[in-house]
Order: sequence, then structure tokens, then C-alpha cells
Amino acid sequence: MTQQIRTTLLTGFCDLVNRLHHNPETLLTSSGINPHQVSRQAGYLPLSSVTTLLQKTAQQLDCADFGLRLAHSQGVAALSFLSPAVLQSLTLAEFLKVTVDLLGKPPHSLRLALQNKDDRACFSFLCLEDLQGLTQVGTPSAPEQCREFLMGVCLVAMQTLCGDHFHLEAVHLKTRQPLHGRYKDYFKAPVHFGSDSDRFVLNSNTLLLPIEKCSTDLRALFKAHIDDLLQQGETDLLGQVEQLIDYLMPLKRCRLQEVANQLGLHKRTLQRRLRNRGLVFEDVLDRIRRERAQYYLSGKQPPMSQISNMLGYREQSSFNRACARWFKTTPMRVRRRLLADAAARAVETE
Repeated sequence: MTQQIRTTLLTGFCDLVNRLHHNPETLLTSSGINPHQVSRQAGYLPLSSVTTLLQKTAQQLDCADFGLRLAHSQGVAALSFLSPAVLQSLTLAEFLKVTVDLLGKPPHSLRLALQNKDDRACFSFLCLEDLQGLTQVGTPSAPEQCREFLMGVCLVAMQTLCGDHFHLEAVHLKTRQPLHGRYKDYFKAPVHFGSDSDRFVLNSNTLLLPIEKCSTDLRALFKAHIDDLLQQGETDLLGQVEQLIDYLMPLKRCRLQEVANQLGLHKRTLQRRLRNRGLVFEDVLDRIRRERAQYYLSGKQPPMSQISNMLGYREQSSFNRACARWFKTTPMRVRRRLLADAAARAVETE
């Protein structure tokens, strides 16, 4: 099956090309891409066509960093087709694992890998089959432009999810020689060339970073996904309520009334329907908070203040009281106990 990517990933292409004083429609058409499809952001595009587009654009505009420029302009569009993964993931590690699985299946069929060993983690972009053999004589930058674009999109996605807390330790590229001199401007990390794969190197603690769901950039993305979710009807009321709690909790708006509003129900109607299933809204919220707290506290990061915010508490003292109720001790002692238990299990398996 031909590898494909979402048309939404060309968000900003026309504006960027216009700013560089060229005609985007001409470039799209000559690369076998319908400009109307791009303007409507509809469906998928063959990865080979996008590769051709990036090659031609970089050459004709004499813009060797075009792939990274376009990626840098994506913003939240880089996450548009991964909104369910974003909404359901608590940490960067969870998001990347879902991404590896999702993009490894048709129609994408991209080979990605996440490896974590000792204090280093690598997120690798492996062989992209449809890019092989696309390099033409005199156009050595064709595959590199697309690979840099895809890496750039991934970087923008991670930065959008984790904010200022996210940093790369190093970037390794298969490209033998730099195409331009702006790599450090984009990646903010040392860049190494001639590697066996394109990959990001991160500190393992970076994988524990929580997704900042209260980010302004992500709210519209979540709202669109929630709207899609609610169109599914009432076949899974609990699932809908849990999804809404995940969305509203970091925004500190996770109240019964707000969830009922999102579902288009009266507050008492939602209470009754939950009660018919043996559920109470406050108990569901408390369970999810406890599960999330235990997960976050199982690692050395994130800090307590960040956990408190992600769980929707306005004051850290409220989080401390909740931990005392759940675990009969303070959040710090819970973290120490969980880390000690994990270390003991690791020794047992050696």
C-alpha cells in the first residue's frame, strides 16, 4: 500500500510559499496534488507526492530549509489527526507510543520506534519505503526535505504538548552533509550528520513530562475531538464522561454542571443516568484523579505543583489532602514508596 499522510500537514504551505514570492498552486499541481484538496484540508496525500512537492519547492525557491520551515509553521495542526491520542495520554511517553502504533498502520505505514535505556531515550524515524529511489540526478535533497519535514512536524507536536519543559539533547540525521545552516535554530540541540537513522535523543525524564492539556493551543483541538466523541450518542456514557473529565480537569472546569453542558444534558438528567449505572459523578472524578496521581508519582518527575495543576486542583494543599485520603500519607512519601517498589522489582528480575 502506498504510504500516505494527512492533507492537514500541508497547513500553511500556500501562505509560506506566497511569502517567498512564488505561486503555490503551480507547485502543487506540478507535483500531482490538487490545490483544492489542500485548501479544504481533506483526506490523505501520497507521501511520494509530498516528497516531490517539497523537493520542487526547495529548489525553485532556493530555500534549502523549506521542509523545516513548513514544519515550524504547523502549530497545533501537527496534532490534528492525533487528537484522540493526545486526549487519552497523560505523558509524552504515552503519546509517542500511541503515535508509533498509529502511524505504523495503513495508510501511513511509517516505521517509527521509541527506545528507552538507562537515562537516554531515542525516537527514531526509520526507512520510509516510498522515499527510496526518489532522488533524481542533480536533486540530492529530495528525500532529505521530506525527512526533515516529518521530523520537524514531530518536534512541533512535542513542543506543543509539553511547552517550555520540552528539550532535545541531540538530533541525528542520515543526511551526510548539512543542507543549510539553520538546524540549531530549529532543533535547539547539537545536530550530527551521517547517522544510521534519523532520530531524536532525549533525557529519559523528558518522557515523563505531562501533556499540558490546559495549553491554549490545544483547547480548540480537544473541543473538536469532544464534539466528534459526543456525536457517537449514549452507547458509552461512562466513556464520554471520562473523556470529558480528562479534557476539563487540567482546565480546572471539571464539575458536574460543565460535563452536563458538554453533553447537552440537564445536570439532574446526567446524575440520574449515571445513577442508573451505579455511578456517582464525584466518585468517577475522584477515581480518575487517584489513578492519574499514582501514575505521575511513580516517576521522579513531574514536580508536585505540576501534578496538582494537571489534576485540576487550584491549590496544592487540596492535592495534599486528597493524597492523605487516598494513600494515608503525603505525595512525596507516595513517590518515594513507589520508586522504592520499582527499584526492588528491578533487582528481583536481574
